[in-house]
Amino acid sequence: MPFVSSSIYQKATQLALKEGLSSKLLSQYLSLPAIINGDKYIPIDLLWDVYELADQHLNPGFSIRQGMQLNSDDYGTLGLSWKTCWKAREVLDRTERYMILVTDEGSIQIEESEGITKLSLFRDPERRGTEMSNETSLVMLSGVIREVTAKDIHPVNILFTHSSDFPEPFHEYFSCQVSFDQPVNAIHYKTSDIDVPTLKADKSIHQFLVERMDEETKGIRVNANKLVSEIKNLIIEALPSGIPSVIQLGDHLGMSARTLKRRLSEKGLTFREVVQNVQEEISIDLLKNSDCSIGEIAFQTGFSEQSAFNRAFKRWKDQSPVEYRKSC
Repeated sequence: MPFVSSSIYQKATQLALKEGLSSKLLSQYLSLPAIINGDKYIPIDLLWDVYELADQHLNPGFSIRQGMQLNSDDYGTLGLSWKTCWKAREVLDRTERYMILVTDEGSIQIEESEGITKLSLFRDPERRGTEMSNETSLVMLSGVIREVTAKDIHPVNILFTHSSDFPEPFHEYFSCQVSFDQPVNAIHYKTSDIDVPTLKADKSIHQFLVERMDEETKGIRVNANKLVSEIKNLIIEALPSGIPSVIQLGDHLGMSARTLKRRLSEKGLTFREVVQNVQEEISIDLLKNSDCSIGEIAFQTGFSEQSAFNRAFKRWKDQSPVEYRKSC
């Protein structure tokens, strides 16, 4: 399940309540384990829910106001590294490299051409909350650039993939061209504008923080490996009753089939590959270490017919199950 830093969620809820959102609309989230336990990361759907409630019940422009109140202090080690970047441009570089310390939903790419530095945010607008999250992200980044430099630096172009019924507040905030219904979400700066020192430029401290971010990133990747392990365990439990669908596993894990497929893709896997890997591992173990018949092994690995199992095993090991058992 995609996650986001809980500090961003907390800021959003506090702002929404301050602006008049009924606390009853948020009460259902108070009993969730991630909120009760004060987890550092929470499911990003919770943040999107808050954004959508604010969009429905509060004045237009909540995403701008949310982005404006976010600053480097809300982003942990990544935020500290922003403050100590040698040049403002490095704020964008650090964000591209360590975005996973904030959320694993989406990705960032930076390009530079003809004197313009372009940061593109790739996050599909699946729902209104996602659109608002994209808006908030670009507002926040523009604010952080000004925060760490104490200079009135503004982008030269802003792009959003979604449409907007209230574009005026965005033009007013960014003080530049803002375009909707574009191919990508992006913020563009004159390279010369962001090729300036930050207020607290310190190369040694910055290097120390980069090393800490690398450590934190490794921890998050371990969690991603844990998700793959959980998926495999669920498949193992389900196989005697048949191969589970990606929708069934997604429901069990609290994520959509599309999200589950994307999380596996990030590990270089497809759902079909994971299922087949599990089937192969189980069948090999049973052939080596049990007296189960070939028909029983076929059943335990999710095959409806022994002949189908025989064909699959032949693809895996270039031997029939019987031949493989004899060779062990």
